[in-house]
Amino acid sequence: MKAQLFLLACAANAALAGTAAAQAGDATRGLGSLTADDPLEADDRYVTVRERRHPEWEAEPIRFDSLELMPQLAASTGYDDNLFATRTQRVGDAFLTVRPRLTLTRPSPNLRLVLDATADLTRYARRTSENVTDYALEGRADYRISQATRFDLALTHARAAEERVSPDSPSGVIRPNRFTVSQAAATISHGINRLRLRGGFDIERRDYRDGETPAGIEVDQDFRDRTTITATGAAEYALSPSVALFGAASFNRRDYRERQGLVPARDSQGYELALGTTFDLGQRMRGSVRAGYLKQDYRDSFFRDIDGLLVRGEVAYLATSLLTLTASVDRSVSETGILGAAGYLKTVTSLRADYELLRNLILSAEVEREQRDYVDLTREDDRWTLRGSASYRLSRRVALNAGFQHRNQSSTGTSAGREFEKTRFSLGVTLTGM
Repeated sequence: MKAQLFLLACAANAALAGTAAAQAGDATRGLGSLTADDPLEADDRYVTVRERRHPEWEAEPIRFDSLELMPQLAASTGYDDNLFATRTQRVGDAFLTVRPRLTLTRPSPNLRLVLDATADLTRYARRTSENVTDYALEGRADYRISQATRFDLALTHARAAEERVSPDSPSGVIRPNRFTVSQAAATISHGINRLRLRGGFDIERRDYRDGETPAGIEVDQDFRDRTTITATGAAEYALSPSVALFGAASFNRRDYRERQGLVPARDSQGYELALGTTFDLGQRMRGSVRAGYLKQDYRDSFFRDIDGLLVRGEVAYLATSLLTLTASVDRSVSETGILGAAGYLKTVTSLRADYELLRNLILSAEVEREQRDYVDLTREDDRWTLRGSASYRLSRRVALNAGFQHRNQSSTGTSAGREFEKTRFSLGVTLTGM
């Protein structure tokens, strides 16, 4: 059973994907993920559509002695019908996105080294103020000290732009808000018969650039600059090849470098405690769920502390060998760029279907709901997102891609946020390897 305790989240990839509000410093977010690669006990279970490998369609890297270089170039074009995420006076535009990527790997069963560089260049036909040039750099070392012990280290640095649909994106600025993320994360795991222990340490620094209004007025964003330190401990015990129990504890400290006027800095510390299980039922259903308690204490009494139920889980149902249904839920505390608010409790639920129509054609559809309950503000946001995608491989090197996304957001309360509908679609091609 692939029951992984920890899945390191790459902040760079998240930033380039537009999830600028994600809390990449939370080292426990991947506990028990279905996408495990470090099994406690192995079996011959079915694999999901996304897990299944097709070596005959996989690109080959360029090899230099003991090194492997994998180049990739993705280009897509499409249309966004509501660039500024507004309810009225919607503005749409066509766009072109180019994403070059280079990955240099030193493969080894004991010490695997990876260097990865990615860029994301998006250009609009008319609204050139929305053009963005993002990048991400990452270095990883995966060291297998012994058969039972493993040490992983990752360093990342990325520059990204907040999407206009982000609740933290300042309104009225002429360009999408830019920021940089620098992160270092280390984990060590050790297995003792049926017991596996894991510890992690993560430090992340975010630096936001000031915005500017059409009138040339500066929109200060320095109050959002912060450093987040997260320490994690976890233990998992396999009751059988099909069921394991785990417990996890996480402590974080969030230090802000500046305050905004009379509003104090949002320095805080918090923790998460959870118990969970991973399971594999009849080779048709696999999952990981956990529940517990979360709390975030703010240093200044100006902000109200946040606490509540922690729920996080993912369950996959293998309807057939070609169709996988996946449901997930995640409830956590998120920081916010809204002045005067401590943060918000975010609950994300989703249902996704992946269908392998052909060995080289994968179709996916997903519905997601994100609810935000703000602290210190009378505001609740409710966002629904529909996504669809198709990936068709013409050869080992060439793949055609299509994507569709529709978002609908409502907001209630005396400090209600923006409400909008937004649709975006794209068609593209990806060239990989040699």
